Amino acid sequence: MKFYYFLITCLFLSCSTPDKQSSLSGWWSDSASSNFTNCYAQFQVKDDSIIMTHFIEFNGQSFFETGKGIISGDSLIYNVTVRHGIPGWSTAGIHRLKIIDRNTLSGNYLDNKGNTGPLVFKKKIK
Repeated sequence: MKFYYFLITCLFLSCSTPDKQSSLSGWWSDSASSNFTNCYAQFQVKDDSIIMTHFIEFNGQSFFETGKGIISGDSLIYNVTVRHGIPGWSTAGIHRLKIIDRNTLSGNYLDNKGNTGPLVFKKKIK
């Protein structure tokens, strides 16, 4: 009988993950610009920390970055480091995103060369 209580408790705990975590963790498509192809981001949330990986192709060249940061209220703020870059592009920066709804993140980036621009991610796999 104790085993059944244990299983029920585990099931209850696994179903009661925080809304923030369940809605942000997973695969997203980068939707900020039609100049990029094969644009994907993955977010992993633990408590108020976020880890992301981001891959894009621009004119046939691949770009890959990773980032770590925090979630505060409806905002994600994380520093990124480019792991595989495009010549002439930045090698680091910061992303600031707002949670628009369960399927949209929107904000901007600032890179270490002073460039800024929009970022929009749409939930890919729910």
